[in-house]
Amino acid sequence: MVYYRADESSMEKKKMVTQAMPEVIGEKKQFVSLKKIIVAHDFSVAADRALADAIALSRRFNAEIVIAHVEVPEASAFAIHSLQEREQQIRANMEIIRRRVALAGHRCKEIVRSGNVPKTIVEIGHEEAADLLLLGAYGNGSNDRKTLGSTAESLLRSMPCPVLTYGPRSTRSLFQNRETPSILVPIELPCEPHYLAFAVSVAKLFDAKLEILHVVDMYRASSMPHAFQDMQYTCESIADSLRSGEVHVSGSLLFGEPQAAIVSRCHELCNSLILIPLETRARLSSATSDNVAANVIRNADVPVMTYRID
Repeated sequence: MVYYRADESSMEKKKMVTQAMPEVIGEKKQFVSLKKIIVAHDFSVAADRALADAIALSRRFNAEIVIAHVEVPEASAFAIHSLQEREQQIRANMEIIRRRVALAGHRCKEIVRSGNVPKTIVEIGHEEAADLLLLGAYGNGSNDRKTLGSTAESLLRSMPCPVLTYGPRSTRSLFQNRETPSILVPIELPCEPHYLAFAVSVAKLFDAKLEILHVVDMYRASSMPHAFQDMQYTCESIADSLRSGEVHVSGSLLFGEPQAAIVSRCHELCNSLILIPLETRARLSSATSDNVAANVIRNADVPVMTYRID
């Protein structure tokens, strides 16, 4: 991986790029409040990590915590015979979670339902008018670590609110660093302005710094050597267009494999989270895909926030 910063001497070219950037201030898609947080809890370790950050967010924003557990209906005779035992176990697990939240000085609402997991979680999100969903990418139902997990994939695409996902290597809590939080925002070029308007609103809400990052795939590097400086100017100009007295923004360009470069840059900067916009098309990952967002979630040691851009 190679880190590149352009020479600042060509101010006229930078000015032209800046003028070409669309205005982002008036965009509607914002993240301005955090009053209700849903934790999709399947009693897994990943879900416990999500719950810990939900408690921290509740403490910071005085937000209500909703613990949502969804059971998949079973049709077998064995499942029917063991239904009562399973219900008792669920009640016991939910009581442990309730006590954990209470010990932290908060109250939580508990919702237990049966049905299709992603569909039911989305329904709960609509009913509760959730501002944020937290979940583990790999719970008790996923054994295939080459994919993101069908439940997580569906939720990231369909939830109306942003989703904070904890992958299998996520070990750092959201506010672990006591200094100013920082958010890494990987972008493609050209970049739609409303992607970044939302990122700015997240930074304002969390009192965080932003780093806008574009990664040039090394396999394509040799075919466009003269475009790199223009790309760097564009990244810096995007950062300039977003700067205000409330948010510190920087822009940078990296060469390398995109998902590896994003995870490496996040580790280097000790970012608090990675923020990635998602379209609502199809699936996020599969056994044969190499989706950057899915790979980042699988490999990052921080939670990854995604949001829909439809």
